[in-house]
Amino acid sequence: MTNNNTELTILSTTIRQDDQGRYCLNDCHKASGLDKKNGPSYWLATDQSQALIAELTDTGNPVSPVSVKRGGTNQGTYVVKELVYAYAMWISPSFNLQVIRAFDALVTGQIPNAAPKPKRIRKPSFDTAFARCMNVVALLPNVDENQKLLMAARGTHNLCGINPLEVVGYTALPSQTEDNYKTPTELGREFGLTGRMVNQILQNANLQVHTPGSSSGSDWSMTDRGLAYGKMFDTTRRGGKGSQQQLKWKPSVVEFLRPFTKTPAKAA
Repeated sequence: MTNNNTELTILSTTIRQDDQGRYCLNDCHKASGLDKKNGPSYWLATDQSQALIAELTDTGNPVSPVSVKRGGTNQGTYVVKELVYAYAMWISPSFNLQVIRAFDALVTGQIPNAAPKPKRIRKPSFDTAFARCMNVVALLPNVDENQKLLMAARGTHNLCGINPLEVVGYTALPSQTEDNYKTPTELGREFGLTGRMVNQILQNANLQVHTPGSSSGSDWSMTDRGLAYGKMFDTTRRGGKGSQQQLKWKPSVVEFLRPFTKTPAKAA
């Protein structure tokens, strides 16, 4: 505790006083946590509080035990010290103990220590976090290099809010064995078809099925027949929040598209 306390402070909340020295119950309510059921008006309506107010009134003290001020910056319900104790006990024994200690501190001229500030959590730099995550995923069995990179990128995003792959503009990881797989949109450009049209053709050819909302994040999945032509690629989600898979196709799949266009087959 520190010295030179001249005002009542409960749990770091200053309790105002009126010109008669009464204490503001609304401030006490604020210090207790502002639970609606503990509002001063509810307590004042109890038989216990009314009986105590009557006892205090009968003592002949010229200062009224309760005063309600309406309007202005000092509006609120103001009560004498005895009623502050009673109100605090009505809320809870633990809060009553805080009030007792606050009054003791006021008498001795000391200020109760404020609640300690929470420690600031320092986030690691994204490159450090990525290196640490890579060290972890390197120990995982049966996980290919693409998946390890995406797992480390996702872990980095969780730790510091930055996806390192997105920072360097690397949002798709190519296959380690094939680099000429194409998206439906890329396939369609040769024939003047949209990506949606290509997807429909591939579905009609029984190479893929529509699976919206799948756990992989892709709206399409290969059929058994499509396994010879397609492959799922790992990609990062927009915004860097995790990864998803995208279905791409070998150039040889264009032969399934050709019957739906006027483009003749290339001469052997």
